[in-house]
Parts: sequence; C-alpha cells; structure tokens
Amino acid sequence: MKFLASDYDGTLRLAPQVEPATAARVAQFQNHGHRFGIVTGRALNTIYDEAHHNQIDPDVFICSNGALIADRYKNILDAHWIPFDRACALIEYLKQSDFESFTFCNGENSGYHANEHIVQSPRSLERREKFFSKTIGEAWISDRGRMAEMQAEIQERFGDAVESYLNRGTLDIVARGVSKQTGVEQAAAWLKADEVYVIGDDYNDLPMIKGLHGFAMSSGVEAVKAAASQLFDTVDDCLDYLEIRDRNDRIDHNSIFFYLEALK
Repeated sequence: MKFLASDYDGTLRLAPQVEPATAARVAQFQNHGHRFGIVTGRALNTIYDEAHHNQIDPDVFICSNGALIADRYKNILDAHWIPFDRACALIEYLKQSDFESFTFCNGENSGYHANEHIVQSPRSLERREKFFSKTIGEAWISDRGRMAEMQAEIQERFGDAVESYLNRGTLDIVARGVSKQTGVEQAAAWLKADEVYVIGDDYNDLPMIKGLHGFAMSSGVEAVKAAASQLFDTVDDCLDYLEIRDRNDRIDHNSIFFYLEALK
C-alpha cells in the first residue's frame, strides 16, 4: 500500500480552490487501496474545513509542520508542543521584535495578531492563556524583511526548545525535533504504509523531501526542486506516476512468478 503525503498550499491547491479533477483523482487513488494525507503548516481546524469544502477526504492530517497528527475524523493521534515556559518567552520576544505580525496556535486552532495589538491590548493575555493551556505547537510569523537574520536570532535564543523553517514570506516555528518529515513518518507508521512518498513546493517541505522519497512541484522554489527525485506540474500527475509504478511492479512480480513456475 502506497502513502502519499502532499503539501497543501502551492501543491494540492494551486488556485483559490482545489481543482475538482484533482479531488476526484485523490479519491480514485484511495479507492485503489492507497492512502493520502495532507501535510501542512496550517492548524487542524483550518485545513480540515477547507479540505472537505474542496471534496478532499484525507486518511490523515499532518498539521503545524508535523506538530500535530490527526485521523480523517479529527481525532488527534499525536502532538508535540513547545514547552509552556519557552513558548511564553518566545511570544514576549516576538512582541519586541521586527516582525510585523505573527500567528500562534495550539495545533487545532490559531489566532493572528499584528504586533502593536499584541503589545497594547489587555485581551492578548487572556487569549494567550487560552491558546497556551496546552502550550503551542507552532508560531507562524509573518514579516516582510530580515527573515533569515531573525531565524538565526530565534535559533540562538530558543534553539533548546524550537526548530524554525523558512517559508515564503514567513518563518514557521515548532517544537525541537519536529518537522514535516517526522510528522509524515509517524503518520505512515500509524497507517502501516508499505511505501511512503511526499510532495511539496516550499522551504518548509525540504526536510521531508530530503529525508523521504520526495517529489516537488515544477513551480516550487529552486532548493526544493533540486532536492526532489522527480518534478510534477500537479498532484494528479504525481498520483498517475505512482499508480503506473504500482502496475509495473505487479507486472514484474507476476513475470518472475511465471518464470519460476516454468522452471519447475
């Protein structure tokens, strides 16, 4: 049984909505006995609602860059949180940083704040306590400049507790040891997948593309395309490729079987 974990934005979804033909192709892949998952930087509730709005029913959701894994019914299978004290310290640091805004979430839900509102609004403390009741699984920071320098600063200050991944226009922060690769590996073990494949387009997809059997979108960033074993224009093309390989593998296996039978 094959398992394909696909990034969402810029990979599965190339337009404001997932193309109906792509949704149908995913369902066909699943109906053929394979498994399909979405691996994303988004929080669970956001991606769950959008996936079903687009007629996608993944076997598994890998959310917040691998920090939270849930089954198709939103039952949480595993979660990895930034320790509470380090999460609070990180938020305090971000409030004083050059970042224009950031989003923090507990893996299931997320909240977006402009920096001046975080500093000035007393409600921010109430909201922080709500989201940090389990500590956060990801802080998603949006900023127009100084991204690489800020990443280095965050890793120097909080590297004992977090990993950070450059994305297009954002910096994704998760608990130390967490990545899309680790999330996919956990999901694959839960699914008992025989073969694991991934596809993505952006910098936060690099760990899984380098560490697993990784494909990339032809529209992806150069670093991701360079790390991939194969490029595809759409997820549909990727699924076609995997199923053609599956048929060829079965043909080769049957040919060997018939050859061995003939030798008897």
